[in-house]
Amino acid sequence: MKENETKTQDKLPSKGARVVKAVLNTIINILIVLVLITSILIAVLSLTSKANNGVATIFGYSFHTIQTPSMEGGNPNYPGGDYKVGDLVIGKEKGASDREYVKGDIISYRTEDDEGKTVLICHRIVDVSEDGNAKRYQTKGDANEIADQGTPEDYIHNYDITSLCYDADYHGAVLKGWGKPLDFIRQPTGFFFAVLLPMIIFFLYEIIRVVLNAMNYKKSKEEESKENAEKEKDEAVKAAVAAALAANGTTVSADSAAVKTDEKPAESSSAQMSAEEMEQFRQFQEFQKMQKAQQEAQNQPAQETKAEADNTPEE
Repeated sequence: MKENETKTQDKLPSKGARVVKAVLNTIINILIVLVLITSILIAVLSLTSKANNGVATIFGYSFHTIQTPSMEGGNPNYPGGDYKVGDLVIGKEKGASDREYVKGDIISYRTEDDEGKTVLICHRIVDVSEDGNAKRYQTKGDANEIADQGTPEDYIHNYDITSLCYDADYHGAVLKGWGKPLDFIRQPTGFFFAVLLPMIIFFLYEIIRVVLNAMNYKKSKEEESKENAEKEKDEAVKAAVAAALAANGTTVSADSAAVKTDEKPAESSSAQMSAEEMEQFRQFQEFQKMQKAQQEAQNQPAQETKAEADNTPEE
């Protein structure tokens, strides 16, 4: 039994190894969660961008990539601006459609290029005109010499505006150079490497980890069953030998090898014993004979002294 316990302890990892393993698993799990959250956010931005004519939105904020240098340098008469190519401008989604804007506000709006494609422009409002009950806006890039619209009839409507990038209350946010990665992610290749591939790796890792944990659990259970079977077998052998010796008047405990007689067990008992039990019984018999011989050797001088004393005539 002690040997089995020693083997079991040898198989158990040390405390330091368990701590290191736990720390590594925690770090890996944190990284996996961060990658998964990032992939989900990227997927949401990419999908909303496609569904909203190129405007990526999440939680009420829009993400606009600067495509031209028209806003570089800013405007000395108004705050904000100075956007460079590749910058990512975070604006607020337009709320109520009847919201009014003023000169100096920076907005993003939809328009069509020469080929008829819908594009997004992030420029500053430089003029406001009345069109009945609604207002229309003239825009211009800070670095441009002329405005985007020439006459009030060409000014953009409120419904053309997609988001607010800068005004007196909201100063917006600019992530320098982050617009290019976002544009790359919107492409099929970028979407695959930034979203699909991390998710595939994540699910494969989780599947492998589940399989390995199941295999380790099964192996530990098999080893535990084997050890229990060996213990039960040892106890059964000891009990069987003790019972066989007791049937012939021999005193022996299940865990002791001290036998006081060398009588063989009854044939009915020995017939029921296995080969291993018989071998252990024979070892008990040999120990018994050795113990008996030692006892006789110790008692012989005393017996000879007693015999001499008995043969001495009395005077």
